[in-house]
Amino acid sequence: MTPALLVAVEAYNSLQSTAEETGAGENEPSLADPAVGYPISHRQVVQVSKRLRNDRIHSASDGRTERATYHLDALLRASRIYVPPPKQKDEPTPEYKALMARLRGEEEARVYERLINPPPAMETFVQRFPSSSTRNIHPSAHAPAGTDVDDEVTYADVKRQMTLIINVLVSIIACSVAIWIAARHWSTPQRLGLSMCGSGLVAVAEVVIYAGYIRRITEAKIKERKKVETKEIVETWVIDSSTGEQKRVNATQVDTGKSLSLICGSLTWLLDYKRQAFEVCAVEGDTEDDEPEWMLEHMQQEKRRIALHKQEELSTRLAAIRAKEKKVKERHEAGAPPPKRRKVTEVSSAKSENDEIVQFVLDDYESDDGSVEALEKGGIVDNGLSAETQALMKRLGMPISSTAGGEELEPRDELKILFCSRTHSQLTQFVGELRRLKLPPVVLPDHTAVKETMADMLYEEVKHLSLGSRKNLCINPKVTELGSTTAINERCLEIQQPGTSADHKCPYLPSKETESLVHSFRDHALAKIRDIEDLGILGKRLGICSYYASRSAIKPSEVVTLPYPLLLQKSAREALDISLKDHVVIFDEAHNLIDAITGIYSISVSLSQLERSSAQLRMYLQKFRNCLKGKNRVYVTQVVRLLDSLIAYLVSKRTHGQAHDSVAQVGDLMAGNGVDQINLYKLMHYLQKSKLARKVDGYAIHAQQEEQGQEGQDRRQKRTGALASDTTRGTPVLTHIQGFIHALTNPSAEGRFFCTRDDAALEVELKYTLLDPSQHFEEVVAEARAVILAGGTMSPMEDYISHLFPSIPPSRIMTLSCDHVIPASNLFVSPIVQTKDSQYFDFTFTQRKSPAMICNLGDTLIQLLPHVPDGVVVFFPSYAYLDCVQSIWRTSQTSACTTSTIWDRMQNLKQIFVEPRSTAQPSSAVDGDVLSAYSAAICASSSHQGALLLSVIGGKLSEGINFSDHLGRCVIVIGLPYPNPHSAEWKAKMEYVEGKAVAQGRQKGVASREYAENVCMRAVNQAIGRAVRHKGDWAALLLVDRRYSGERIISKLPAWIKKSLPRVAPKSCTLAVVERGFREFFERKGTIGE
Repeated sequence: MTPALLVAVEAYNSLQSTAEETGAGENEPSLADPAVGYPISHRQVVQVSKRLRNDRIHSASDGRTERATYHLDALLRASRIYVPPPKQKDEPTPEYKALMARLRGEEEARVYERLINPPPAMETFVQRFPSSSTRNIHPSAHAPAGTDVDDEVTYADVKRQMTLIINVLVSIIACSVAIWIAARHWSTPQRLGLSMCGSGLVAVAEVVIYAGYIRRITEAKIKERKKVETKEIVETWVIDSSTGEQKRVNATQVDTGKSLSLICGSLTWLLDYKRQAFEVCAVEGDTEDDEPEWMLEHMQQEKRRIALHKQEELSTRLAAIRAKEKKVKERHEAGAPPPKRRKVTEVSSAKSENDEIVQFVLDDYESDDGSVEALEKGGIVDNGLSAETQALMKRLGMPISSTAGGEELEPRDELKILFCSRTHSQLTQFVGELRRLKLPPVVLPDHTAVKETMADMLYEEVKHLSLGSRKNLCINPKVTELGSTTAINERCLEIQQPGTSADHKCPYLPSKETESLVHSFRDHALAKIRDIEDLGILGKRLGICSYYASRSAIKPSEVVTLPYPLLLQKSAREALDISLKDHVVIFDEAHNLIDAITGIYSISVSLSQLERSSAQLRMYLQKFRNCLKGKNRVYVTQVVRLLDSLIAYLVSKRTHGQAHDSVAQVGDLMAGNGVDQINLYKLMHYLQKSKLARKVDGYAIHAQQEEQGQEGQDRRQKRTGALASDTTRGTPVLTHIQGFIHALTNPSAEGRFFCTRDDAALEVELKYTLLDPSQHFEEVVAEARAVILAGGTMSPMEDYISHLFPSIPPSRIMTLSCDHVIPASNLFVSPIVQTKDSQYFDFTFTQRKSPAMICNLGDTLIQLLPHVPDGVVVFFPSYAYLDCVQSIWRTSQTSACTTSTIWDRMQNLKQIFVEPRSTAQPSSAVDGDVLSAYSAAICASSSHQGALLLSVIGGKLSEGINFSDHLGRCVIVIGLPYPNPHSAEWKAKMEYVEGKAVAQGRQKGVASREYAENVCMRAVNQAIGRAVRHKGDWAALLLVDRRYSGERIISKLPAWIKKSLPRVAPKSCTLAVVERGFREFFERKGTIGE
């Protein structure tokens, strides 16, 4: 109803007499209360128009009547057709709802079943609807299973069979007609007989050919069914629940490995966070309340434009580098000669004798605080702009720096993921997994055409950087030939000293002149994913030091891989300019994390090292006593006194012949004359600034060569050779002692000093052991946005929480444990608590050297080995116990056989290999490599006799080695590898754990026992995790010790192992019971394998 209609209806209502009805007809709206927007039928409009035009006359000012206002065309102008709302449906009955719910459930079940098991090309009604109630329609549906049902024959089958019959009949008829025509000169009986015989032969041939075809098809189907289906993920889509946006991660081969899971999860989070941060940054900013709307909108657009421009500029630069490298690779593959490299000219290094002596003199040192360096002043930019203008430009996102046009600005520290692992080989494996991914860009360009047509084709390379030590990245051959990590570090720092002549400095060090090379190295490093070896090759190709040039790529990178020491040591992080603020840190192989922190901050020095360093210092003082002035003489004298005090302590321990290891008190170590007055903090600062260790070591080598009569260039060459061949001379001994002096400044609650004595080597040494790793790890936890510990065998995990995150509330700590990919039937796990003579296996520290029990252990292995095909790995608690067991087995005989020893009987069952204590010790294998020989023996055995490997928990073969498939069909763990309970270090560790637990209100004695069991079971879990390495692998795990029947020990096994434990009581796991299940397991697997 329009306003014109409203006026007309009101006039129409006023004309109605009291006797007349103004109501509407049936199914028509009422006109009693008209309003704009109300509905009105067309009949009512016609009625209103007629009544007003006939009965109502509006007089104009000139007296003329006006009827045009109520004409039908005037009333209908601007009106719209009214569509009434649909009639509300009746509420369905409960029976109807239940029926629909059941039908939907059946349809969802059918759809899911068809998704898992795709239907055949031609399917019957029963196959399409297996749960349908056809038995109520067709009587044949009630037939028992296995009988033929008419519905099982599809219409397509009938049609195909009819077509085949018709084709055969046509062939027969055509052949008979052809023979009849060809034999037209013969008599009728002859023609008829010849046609009949020919058509019969054709029919037989058709049947034989078709039968052969059907047989071949049947054989092909049977062969195809026997093939194992292999499914491969070729594309992965991640759908954002908030935006519905699809994110694609492509991989030609995607496995279920731990590294790939960490990569996909962390990078997906990183992309989401950066995308959200970009949108928030574009909307929010440094705004003021009184700024107009158009300025806020302009600021947002400008910030977005600048961010996109920077992203496109970087992407274009990196894409150009990738294209250039691709062309170089193609040119190399085509056989083109490589470009000529710049030759570093050799400058004569001849020096006078006086110059050589002067280089060992200490520089003047007059400052105790080291605050000589001038600090750069920030916050003041001399660009001629007022403060208000600079603030406005900052809000608009415009650069205000006065940097020259050719000089690049300091890159922003991007949010990154720091991935750490124990070794470079593990990091290289991680980089290989990272190369397989293609990720969508954080922000798509503003071009609408690109968004709509090429969004699915766009992807962004991850900006990755590998970091390593100088030993991995140094490209100077004169430095890398030293071999030792410490020697390479010292030589690199030595040739950077200000007093070093130009011909002795490293030509690859970055400088102001080579700044463009540094930027080129940064772009090349980020253009593609490179491992640590690729960065070294890149540095050689560009002629710039990879170690120092890689620092420029840290801030713009998104993923950084580095070994444990570079991130856990604060000094290493500061040297590399690595900030952990708001970044994500992932520690892979985290079961080694506590030991890694302890090893980094623990150090030991021997008496011989202290005596050699003291002798070098005295010789240096005697030579340069007149050149040392002021603080130099004071601090050098303090170092000599401190060394003499440490030497006197160790000499007294060696003379009195006390226990092999004991706790050393700091007061006893610094009991020398005037040593307690030394400020160790100032002394450490002096040693770092003055480079005293390099000066003293350099002069000691120079003096030794002078005594041998070597001069000039020959002397220098021999000095280089000596440094390269002797790591103790290449690494200044005072540098090593300097680390021990730094340990003297640590709080006493963090660690302990120990004195150990080796009677065989006639050596005594001091050792500092870190007891509390949380203090050093707390810096990482406090700065990082998130810390993730990942590992394959981290159970039990209580120690990680209590010793690495003691200050973090439990609500902020999340733990996730995933099941193994293998089914429980692929694993046989059982403890063995008793021998066949019902004697308990008790491998405690006091009982494990019993000859009778060791012989029983040999008998047990002899009884079990014949059931195991291929390889068997046996882990012992220590090398000393392995030697003890070997000696008894080689000389003892069993009760069942008195003509041969236990060792000989096991050797007849499987060839035996023994892990050596160190790589220097020759192996029993022919080629000197135990693992290679063990693998070769298994592969060479056609009868699956295999081999037996005797190894040690915590040794080289218990970590990082995969005994998969035939290499480890059975893993046997002998005893529990508890540390030596009588050692001073272990006693100190137990006291520390107990004291910390008591301070937290826990029961005395429980914490130390739990810690000891956790340390032991982590080592056991790491060892048994060497077997069963993929989803198709299978093996048996045997735990030989009565203590494995205890509930506390079993509870510390991984969940995937506990699922396969026998259902009988662990104390009932005697050798006879275990052997029965053991034999059945391998018989079942042997049948499957065949």
